[in-house]
Amino acid sequence: MLDSIKAVLAVAVALSFCTSCLPGLTAEVGEIETKDAEHPYGWTHRPVLEHFTGLSCPPCMSGAHPDASQLWEEEGYLEGNPWNYIEFHELNGGGEDDLMTDESRDRMKYYQPGVSGTPSLDADGGYVEMGGSHSANAPSASYEEMKSALKDSGERDQIKMVDLKVASIYDGQRFSVRVDIEYVENNEAFDPTSMELPDDTLNGRLHIFMVEDHVTAWSTVNDAYVTMHNVFREYSLEGKDFELQPGESLNEIYADWEVPTTIFRDDIEEPIRVPINPANVFPVAVVYDLDDTSSSRGDGSGNEDGGDGNDGSPRTLNSATPEGTAYDEQAEPPTIELGDPTSEGGKVKINAVIDDDGGELTAALVVYREATEDSNNSYNWSYKPMTIDGKECDGDVCTIGSGKSFAVLNIDDSTSVEYSIVAYDGNWTKASTDVTTVSAMSPEEAEGLPLLLIGGGVLLLAAV
Repeated sequence: MLDSIKAVLAVAVALSFCTSCLPGLTAEVGEIETKDAEHPYGWTHRPVLEHFTGLSCPPCMSGAHPDASQLWEEEGYLEGNPWNYIEFHELNGGGEDDLMTDESRDRMKYYQPGVSGTPSLDADGGYVEMGGSHSANAPSASYEEMKSALKDSGERDQIKMVDLKVASIYDGQRFSVRVDIEYVENNEAFDPTSMELPDDTLNGRLHIFMVEDHVTAWSTVNDAYVTMHNVFREYSLEGKDFELQPGESLNEIYADWEVPTTIFRDDIEEPIRVPINPANVFPVAVVYDLDDTSSSRGDGSGNEDGGDGNDGSPRTLNSATPEGTAYDEQAEPPTIELGDPTSEGGKVKINAVIDDDGGELTAALVVYREATEDSNNSYNWSYKPMTIDGKECDGDVCTIGSGKSFAVLNIDDSTSVEYSIVAYDGNWTKASTDVTTVSAMSPEEAEGLPLLLIGGGVLLLAAV
């Protein structure tokens, strides 16, 4: 099965979608206008919750982990993406965690130099800390405290107002990520002197975290597989520092991230233990204010010993995902309607109708791997570009309109494949389908028999 997949990929030297429509990292991609957009909760910005946890950590899995998952499931998928969430996995407490990496551990140590503990959460760069080896005044890592910390963080008005946009596209091997930052004129309530800031110059830092939603891994505490949200995989950009004055902007910041097949644990490179599904990956861009280590709660719950100089971690000014950016820009994603697949001689044709309401599509592809009932046996995800009817070319310039699309997968007879379709419009607004399973039959079996399809014919509108 895997050999046949590799053979398909080896001959797929050119993408079926319009490659001239997919610019390089220095090219300009469809305009992302910066404009004031109302936050879904009326907050000043989208706060970010960084969660440090471990699958072998008993207090994590019995309290903070299910609480954070519940809160994200209740609010994280609401229209407008009101706040963002990143889950970092650690080995505190011993045992095993197949999602732990050196980069995730380093991020925890950034907030907790010296002795560190899990569960631990930092809202808005440590504006509020919960759990961990922090101050004795740190609140517990509970559902109620997380919800309260996000509200307190999101309502902060003594911050420098930053408009943050992010877009990304996956071409089958890498993600290209684009970020635009605008330091808007501050509101009249902002007083730098009250925060002991030298002036209103923004000394900022940008991180782009690549996270994967709906990740399943084994928990030694639960003695079962657990599905998690927004697991940190790697940075596509780590720590880009910049300086802006009110009214200035920093546009078209590009980062390139190849989906890794290896990870570093204790400085040793090894094969990745839980393969990454690119269809569930997206960037979380976060801007921090290097001059701001405040926490106006007044209860000593802010980070005071993390950061570059161990004198407090920089606070978040804003965070963004492609979904939140699409909401701000009132951009509608393409729609994908799955059709019935066809099968013949070990070839499965995946069919769909992709519509962008008269707009242009940049890319569409099938992300797939061999399906298995054995959760311990995971295969890396592969891809196949889709051929889309409606492509029109004028010389060297091609555009892809809406229409029927298909991809042909060469798979062994009687083998099942799980797959999803991902499509992007001209502004890199993404749509994707849920994972679907399809089985290939031998020619003798296929003759006169319908192909088994689970979950077909679903219309999806989600921009994720």
